[in-house]
Amino acid sequence: MAEQMRFRFGSIDLPDDELPTPEELHNAIDDTWRERTKKTIVEGEDPVSLEEKGRNSYYSDSHDEYSFCQFTYVSDKENSATVRDGDDLKVAPDDQPVRPLVFYFKNGQFAYESERGLIKHWIPQFIGERTGVEVENNYTFDEFSQETMEWFYDDRDEITVFRFGANDEEFDTDSDIARALNELATEVSSQEFSGGNPPTNLKGLKIFEEAKEKMYVSKLKGTKDDGYTNEILSSGMYQPKWDESEWPIDAGQQRRAETIYQRLTPYLRRLA
Repeated sequence: MAEQMRFRFGSIDLPDDELPTPEELHNAIDDTWRERTKKTIVEGEDPVSLEEKGRNSYYSDSHDEYSFCQFTYVSDKENSATVRDGDDLKVAPDDQPVRPLVFYFKNGQFAYESERGLIKHWIPQFIGERTGVEVENNYTFDEFSQETMEWFYDDRDEITVFRFGANDEEFDTDSDIARALNELATEVSSQEFSGGNPPTNLKGLKIFEEAKEKMYVSKLKGTKDDGYTNEILSSGMYQPKWDESEWPIDAGQQRRAETIYQRLTPYLRRLA
């Protein structure tokens, strides 16, 4: 059975000689809870301490500028719930912290697993905090360019989901569907087409060939010859897949980390 994760991307924007290194980060991760912040949940009561830590760190130094530290980031969520106790409100902390997998690379890029409840700024701030580097206001989060979306489309053998919106151009195709799409574009911000189930290949159909060049493509899902169906969003999400079913029982963290790394590298290079 295929494994999958949804990753988003960013980078710490400092000169090379000021960037924390993956090795420094690896050595600083020690599975110890530390306070990330304090937050007042109930007015009039003491602030609640919200904590974070890194665990299960793995360091790979064999990929030049993409040598990396992989670890699991664990953090209390930002918003604890409140419950009513008579006329009073009491704190009901969320006892399920976020646990995204994170990659940090030698060139300052990072990739993190997208999870509900995770505030994206925690990732670069944690990297800076653990390595003693000031990263506040010196990091960015990435979106995929339209060139990358077109590359993904061209690189797939099949496209089964295609979402696009208006981009100040119209379809030239002289057909009923083209005229309908041009008219619809004035009414809605985006349109999503699916090949159904079982999926029909949308790639190569004239309307979508034109759409990838003229419209703003925001979502694609497609399959390559490896049989895996991957998804990409222009907002910066990519979903890699891999199969661990034939791995030896003792394959370990290294095998998994290097496998995911290989799936992420083409997208990291297009964001660099």
